[in-house]
Amino acid sequence: MTLNGRLAQLKQDLGGRLARSALARAIPGPVRRRQFLLLLAQQFTSLVGTYAISFASLAKVVDATGSGMDTAFTILSVVVPGLLFGLLGGVTVDRLSRRNMLIGTNVVRGLIALGAPLYLNMVPPAYLVVGILVINFLLSSVGQFNFPAEAALIPYLVTGEELLAANSIFNISYLSAIALGSAVWGPLGVRLMGPDGTYISGGVLLLASLIPLSLLTKDIPSHERAVRRSRYARLRHVASVLADIREGILFAVHSAPVSVAILALISQTALALVMAAVFPVVLSKHFGIPVYNLPLYLAPAAAGAGIGLLVLLSRLGRRVARARFVMLGNLAICLGLLGFSVSVVVRTWGLWGFLGASPFLGAGFVMAYISGKSVLQEVPPDYLRGRVISLQLTLNNVMSLVPTILAGWTLDQTGPEAVFIIATLLFAALAGICVLWLRRARHA
Repeated sequence: MTLNGRLAQLKQDLGGRLARSALARAIPGPVRRRQFLLLLAQQFTSLVGTYAISFASLAKVVDATGSGMDTAFTILSVVVPGLLFGLLGGVTVDRLSRRNMLIGTNVVRGLIALGAPLYLNMVPPAYLVVGILVINFLLSSVGQFNFPAEAALIPYLVTGEELLAANSIFNISYLSAIALGSAVWGPLGVRLMGPDGTYISGGVLLLASLIPLSLLTKDIPSHERAVRRSRYARLRHVASVLADIREGILFAVHSAPVSVAILALISQTALALVMAAVFPVVLSKHFGIPVYNLPLYLAPAAAGAGIGLLVLLSRLGRRVARARFVMLGNLAICLGLLGFSVSVVVRTWGLWGFLGASPFLGAGFVMAYISGKSVLQEVPPDYLRGRVISLQLTLNNVMSLVPTILAGWTLDQTGPEAVFIIATLLFAALAGICVLWLRRARHA
């Protein structure tokens, strides 16, 4: 080869290396890690199945009764297990292998979902709603040991410098899976296969998540203690569990960013459950729209969520503190709720008002939710992370019970106007408390 040929080959090799290094810098670090991608794959697959099953349950109840109260109880059957087992799930996650916890919970949930159609077909029609509540309760009870394990496993799979990007990608995947399961897979399944077929498809997805989990490296428990069989050892074990729970609560109380993030997430969750109880009944009974077409009328909310996501991923999203994005997201949610309230009061607005207000709600939820979750995953130390996350999930369930029941009762008794107006005022008040709390902590 001539000298000119060698120089040309050298330039080509150098250009290829530079291009590959530039591409590597453009791709976030966590995405280049196989173990993190396996965790994302199992999370996405299992969540799509979980929320498809939830949509099937909701559609079955709305079609059978059309009652706001029955719809509210269907949603609460998923919430109550968090109240009963949430904190226990966090302590267990901090003591055992998170990978093994994910495998066990997904196997149990998959088997429950596959057996749900047979069980519901054996239930007398008068007790169909009760049967659905039992299925939801069992699935959610097992799930209380699942999500804290996922979130607490992330620091084992990425470096400290990559943790911020990993948490953002994890939460984006979480919301995307919820959207796909509840707005695409669930509605299409109900329309094409019926609710029973959707239960089965959800169970298959839960079991399919075992494939990436089987390739995931086993983690070492960060806070494991040996448990002896003697009575006094068991008493000491119970005392240590209670001490662990107290330690997580004290950390959250004394950390202003964590406290504000938890309060914001609680209010967002309560609002989401209220809307989930109200929207299907309002669109079905007041506007004559089938339940499986509900996602079509919430498509603008998905567009707004995309805009919120782009803001978080932009340079502005990297410069602005997470707590500030929580506040900005709450403001957008307030504007969307105000639009919904006007739409139900001014009858001529109707569905067009809902469509116009939905983008604000979608953008606000994405910005506030992802930012709040990121605070809970980044601020607590590793040995407390599972407890802080489970504390937030437990409080979500506690604070969502009464609003969801009242929303269903108010919808049946007075109509949707009072529900939307009260929801707007209460959420605006909680958003204001978050702003004042952060300002006080900043000046302290």
